[in-house]
Amino acid sequence: MTADTLSIEQFILWVDSYHPLMKAVNAKLPIAKAELLKRRGQFDPVLAGNLSNKTYENENYYNLPSWSLSTATAGPVRIDLDWNATAGLYTNPQDKLPEEGLFAIGGMLELGNGLFTDERRTALRLAKAGVHLGAAEAELYRNELLFKASKDYWKWFEAQQNSLAYFSALQAAMEIQNMTRQAFVAGDASGMDTLDANGLVSTWEAAYFSARQKSIQALFTMSNWLWSETGQPVVLAENVLASRSLPLRTNISMQLTDSHPLFQYNNAKERQFELKENLAKEYLKPKLGVGGAFLLPGNFETIPTASDFNERNRIVKAKVAVPLLLREGRGYSQSQSLQTEQFKWERDAQENAWTNQLNATAQSILLLEKALEANKRNAQNMEALLVAEREKLRMGDSELLKVNLRTSYFAKAMIQQAEAQSQLGTKWAEWLQLSAGY
Repeated sequence: MTADTLSIEQFILWVDSYHPLMKAVNAKLPIAKAELLKRRGQFDPVLAGNLSNKTYENENYYNLPSWSLSTATAGPVRIDLDWNATAGLYTNPQDKLPEEGLFAIGGMLELGNGLFTDERRTALRLAKAGVHLGAAEAELYRNELLFKASKDYWKWFEAQQNSLAYFSALQAAMEIQNMTRQAFVAGDASGMDTLDANGLVSTWEAAYFSARQKSIQALFTMSNWLWSETGQPVVLAENVLASRSLPLRTNISMQLTDSHPLFQYNNAKERQFELKENLAKEYLKPKLGVGGAFLLPGNFETIPTASDFNERNRIVKAKVAVPLLLREGRGYSQSQSLQTEQFKWERDAQENAWTNQLNATAQSILLLEKALEANKRNAQNMEALLVAEREKLRMGDSELLKVNLRTSYFAKAMIQQAEAQSQLGTKWAEWLQLSAGY
């Protein structure tokens, strides 16, 4: 880092661009899209082939080649295309087919459990909602991380400013010490005055080194968020200063919009609960399905035409299964219904608490801005009084005790100003996180 100062805007951009956790956040959406692709794959056509052959003592017992092409649709229908052939001396009579084999074109229609949805279709819809969920979750997590980083920045700023305040007080005390020594040599100050001046220097010196230690600790904590473009951790140089500039004043919104990632996240989450509830309701229905296939000559040299269709050449299938007590279906449905209702209650409480916190933070910002202005005026007044008191001491119109008090008041005023700036910066960071403004 070559700049003398690091502003909060530069810091946030740095963290957002290179921190490893931000890369992990950015991976949430691609992961959700990959999951959606996987679920869509369950509807891909499947081409399968089988061959069963038995030969014993040069006799062909049987030769059973087959292949099939099947696919699930977005509805309750499954479509199948099969080709089968049989040959050999010892085949099952019911499997006996023409020499060229047979094509079977048909499928299965679910009329009970699976009519409106099934596990396959529900999984696809859950994955679609998961893409919106992943995007909203990533944005919420990103804002949370940047808020934590901002808090560490303002802690570093406050610790650094406290260190500078104690250093200014130490310099003032050392200047008074030199003046007192000169006055003592000239016979205008007593030995007690020099002891007081020395004591003041040692007091501020101890306070300065303690503040300096806290400033270094805060620097390393803040530097945990800094990484280079090549993925290496960075520790900021000690000569870099935190900027006093606060975020630019914008209109402070106290309401969450429909596009807020919290709403987007909860909408997607609620959609997933509703999809699971709809799937659970299917288990209250009997398993009922009908289907079959038309049989066509299996000659690959000639494409079947409409004249090859004969309603007498067909396979008809039907299935039915009725759980007599429906305990599984009733329990599954009730469980999912209660989970959906529970989520809605939790959502209402969460969004209300989030909105209230946003309002409280916005009002705190307004009050802290006024407090900061008051602290700035107080620091300016204390500095002016300290300068005046030191001048009076130089002219012999003041006492060392008063100068010591003025120095203490000035240091305290600088510390209070730094604290006010840190609190305001932290509240701004909190508002940006709550409003998803990063």
